[in-house]
Amino acid sequence: MAFVGLGLTVALILLFFRSDAFFDWAFDRHQNTASWLMRPLLLLPLCYSAWRRTAAGVSFSLLAILSSMFWFPAPPEARPDVAAFLEMERAVLRGGWTTSNILGLIAVLSYGVAIVTAFWLRSWRVGFAVALAGAAIKIAWSLAASPDAGQAVVPYGVGGAIVLALAIFLLRRRMR
Repeated sequence: MAFVGLGLTVALILLFFRSDAFFDWAFDRHQNTASWLMRPLLLLPLCYSAWRRTAAGVSFSLLAILSSMFWFPAPPEARPDVAAFLEMERAVLRGGWTTSNILGLIAVLSYGVAIVTAFWLRSWRVGFAVALAGAAIKIAWSLAASPDAGQAVVPYGVGGAIVLALAIFLLRRRMR
């Protein structure tokens, strides 16, 4: 089953980058901030699946995180800061294989490997530290890449870190 989730994830990424129509459709829907709320929440099943050492859970959680950008309908009118930030992200993703984009890809992949590895090895402290670092780096990058609209990301990054901290606290308490 893990290979099915991984295959679907790869297929989604290929579709995303090879189909302009799909790319634009997904980004139009991503203007709905419900998808911005969903992404940090989907770290919970990813971390839990890694903790339980279920590769299928990890692969389907990754698929859910990537696909959550288009789960919700496009808003009738997007918030101006959200629209501006996503326009910047579109330009970055359409910018080709620049050094900056390659480093960004390496950072995203490293984050994913680090958080899954930390929870797979059952180190909730390291996992939480990786999640906090990931949120901080995403916020810093967002503010640097889009000074006027990057602040739109801040509440979602901070909120996701708080939810993960609360979930870890509750699970640790329950395990004792």
